Amino acid sequence: MRWTALFLVLLTTGLGCRAIDPAPELAIGQSAVHGQLVLKSDFPLPEQHRLIDELVEQRTVVAETLDLPPSHEPIHVFLFRSPETFQQYFAQHYPDFPLRRAFFVETDTRLAVYAHWGDRVAEDLRHEVAHGYMHAAVRDIPLWLDEGLAEYFEVPRGHGGLNRPHLEMLLREIRQNDWSPSFQQLESITDPAAMTQLHYAEAWAWSHLLLETTSERRLILHSYFQRLRDEGASTPLSLRLRQIEVEADATLREHLLALGESVGSAE
Repeated sequence: MRWTALFLVLLTTGLGCRAIDPAPELAIGQSAVHGQLVLKSDFPLPEQHRLIDELVEQRTVVAETLDLPPSHEPIHVFLFRSPETFQQYFAQHYPDFPLRRAFFVETDTRLAVYAHWGDRVAEDLRHEVAHGYMHAAVRDIPLWLDEGLAEYFEVPRGHGGLNRPHLEMLLREIRQNDWSPSFQQLESITDPAAMTQLHYAEAWAWSHLLLETTSERRLILHSYFQRLRDEGASTPLSLRLRQIEVEADATLREHLLALGESVGSAE
């Protein structure tokens, strides 16, 4: 289980996040452009790398999954050789940020991802670069949805967005604590620091329900994003979903239990 970080610093977001200045450029050993991604690292990267190819292809995956037109806005990806150099950089330039393995930072002039090249760099970069692709196409994405979709897209292709650690956590909460989801409560969270691991897991679960069950639910998400793009705001997604799912919270709980059964039977 991992913690991720999302820092939205546009003054117009209304999410209560403070504005910050972009950090100084990384003292790089290499720079290369791969599609929409501008990769900068303090160590040499091979010209061809399957992870980089996957991240480039993710642009199409995100656009098609969410029915969004792909953007051409550059996403700057800063890669560090070691966790030590990564931590030193953030201690100097973002001292108030909580320590994480990877970050997505949006300012009014740049979309940027920061990560160190560790054992879980593929998972980290799929997550944070997904933030970049989504924010390049749509502004003011609600926090829970932003994170839930990034948790969905961090899963390797071919797995249907099934984030097993999140599923296992939620099933454990259901069985041990009789946990039930609360869509409206999740939507009310606007401070990234208030997002717990359980919130991340629930956000993923709603995203999975909307994208991997019925075409009608997926269309609700697509139309929601279309409204955000066209008008900058939309009716809360929970209200949109309840037009076809009167007991949406119960529906999600049933979806999780069914997923648990299907995953268990496949193992």
